[in-house]
Amino acid sequence: MAAASTGRLLVLLAAAACAFAVSGCQKRETPAEAAARDGTLIIGNAADPSTLDPSLSTGSGEYKILCGLFEGLVCADTETLAVRPAAAKSWKISNDGLKYTFYIDENARWSDGSRVSAKDFEYAWQRILNPALGAEYASMLFPIKNASAYNSGTISDPQKLGVKALGDGVLEVELERPTPYFLSMLYHNAYSPLPRKTLEKFGARAARDTLWTRPGNIVCNGPFKLEKWSINDKIVLKRNPHYRAKGELFLNGVVFLPISNINTEDRAFRAGQLHITDSVAPSRLDSALSQAPETVRRDKWLGVYYYLINTSKPPLNDARVRMALAKSLDRRAIIDTFLRAGQEAALNFVPEGCGGYRFPQGRKISEDVSEARRLLADAGYPGGKNFPTLKITYNTSEQHKPIAEAVQQMWKKNLGINAELYNVSWPAYLAARRDGDFEVARASWVGDYNAPESFLELFISGNGLNHSGYKNAKFDGLMDLAKNAGDNASRLAYLAEAEAAMISDAPVIPIYFYTKVYRISPMVRGWHANLLDYHNYLGVRLEAPVRGEGNSR
Repeated sequence: MAAASTGRLLVLLAAAACAFAVSGCQKRETPAEAAARDGTLIIGNAADPSTLDPSLSTGSGEYKILCGLFEGLVCADTETLAVRPAAAKSWKISNDGLKYTFYIDENARWSDGSRVSAKDFEYAWQRILNPALGAEYASMLFPIKNASAYNSGTISDPQKLGVKALGDGVLEVELERPTPYFLSMLYHNAYSPLPRKTLEKFGARAARDTLWTRPGNIVCNGPFKLEKWSINDKIVLKRNPHYRAKGELFLNGVVFLPISNINTEDRAFRAGQLHITDSVAPSRLDSALSQAPETVRRDKWLGVYYYLINTSKPPLNDARVRMALAKSLDRRAIIDTFLRAGQEAALNFVPEGCGGYRFPQGRKISEDVSEARRLLADAGYPGGKNFPTLKITYNTSEQHKPIAEAVQQMWKKNLGINAELYNVSWPAYLAARRDGDFEVARASWVGDYNAPESFLELFISGNGLNHSGYKNAKFDGLMDLAKNAGDNASRLAYLAEAEAAMISDAPVIPIYFYTKVYRISPMVRGWHANLLDYHNYLGVRLEAPVRGEGNSR
């Protein structure tokens, strides 16, 4: 997928090496240093985005870019994740927690200079919930009154949704039930406003593949606008001259490079091609820590790496088979051999401490090969006899391949099951998940907000992101009880019961909880760690070194 960008980087690296050899001990200015002087941040982004439509994006790589292009009603403090005003300058909440009234900032502007209106939010939220669009993230808006009913087609009139623009300056939002974390959900791009005139021009109201998000067409309200999108090369954002909070924006632009090979990315960083990497090659971690420890960060991150199972395909439609696959893995061996950055083994799905949540230790998955073999035999496949070859699908990444190979070997050794590996590009991987065209797929989930619902709602029947096809009336009922719980303790207890029901059915195989491991140049200031890896680029600065001072290598 990233062949073009990888080739270009290798040419640049060779050129840099030649320049260094010619100049002897004199250090030339690196691209990262030159970009810092220009106020342009260069970020490794692992893959090309599948879309830059805020209503249709589902990946973390897209999210990084969209955080620079669009801004919702509120944003988060990048250190504390506390709610801060954004397109809405203020808001009030009714005593019963059901009605939110947002007052739009008069200085909020689109990149074409026009005012951001409450009507832009009303239009955008009606669009993402429109069943004709097929937005996978529509469920993110289900706290809104009648949102689920409209998205399912139970009601057809979008005017019955609990979102009303009272003129240009006031947006009134009514919820189905009190949702204490609702404001923090508004950070996500699913809640972004949209420029109606632009979408209508390109016929994008209920269509997925239109040209409204291309450079020259797209209109944004975030700190940046889209300057260039060159497939397999780079995405370039430039400062939005009409952005409302100019005093908080110190960058002139951001460049995203889709480098899927983490070893290539590491070489690019060491050669001064990047300011921030997407990750660190485990084989390079010890070296990086010894040679340039100030460039390595290991941040706690609210995410889980797991294997997704298509529960509709035999023999994976048998919970005993799925649990046998889950119990037969040695997660610690995977972490210690291939990751080596302090990750925690995941024996349930929701990370520990997410929004004050704790899943009971005694109800987690136990790694037990003997029990796994018994379950597989009970399902009719003793020692793996007559079990069909499984296909493990994963997107292009040097980090996913060795994990897939380890899982393949463990299933063969412990269960007698054969598996073949199927490597595809990021867009093809997303399409396969969306279409159910997989058996077992590498997957990950990072919380959109700091609450266990951000993880568990994936498994509600009919959720557009429930790619496993999992359905369990008991789980759905417990999640509904959690939504209607009168106090937080009851809510968390219902959520724990729901997760226990899901874990026992094993529609997914959790493997490890994330630690965000990446490299960052000392030139970058104001890039704060937070649980959601949320960055809107406000307050971020670049300080170029004095000529003659190179990056740490």
